[in-house]
Amino acid sequence: MVNGTTFQKKKMKNKHNLELGSEIERSDERIELTAEVFTPLELCEKLIDENISENELKNPNSTFIDPAAGNGNFLVALKTKLLQYHPEYYVLNHMLYAVELMSDNHKEMCQRLGVDTTHPHYICHDALTYDYSFGEPVGIEKFLF
Repeated sequence: MVNGTTFQKKKMKNKHNLELGSEIERSDERIELTAEVFTPLELCEKLIDENISENELKNPNSTFIDPAAGNGNFLVALKTKLLQYHPEYYVLNHMLYAVELMSDNHKEMCQRLGVDTTHPHYICHDALTYDYSFGEPVGIEKFLF
């Protein structure tokens, strides 16, 4: 309250997310609660260029995971780079993996990558409790078949 006037925090789309081109309405309240702030696509591209070697990108056995994928900026940038060396089907089904907590972000990420939300490599789950199996057997069960 200031000078007898009560102010309420206006729920509005966060300007940071507006700049990233996301279609999801994220209130300032949601940002405060979840601490979700996305890395701009340009910075993701720069991180990839400066930190992942061409040999790693060319290697068909390389795999990459984003455990807090948001709406997929890092994966979109990485997919674009990997497509210089591999077919899209191979990149999406053998090289990229993601975990994202928020279902709306997960849906948007999958749309941007061009995969179904049920794809086993792109999971909607809490990254701190997910078993990172991505639909594959883990532990001893992988040796039973």
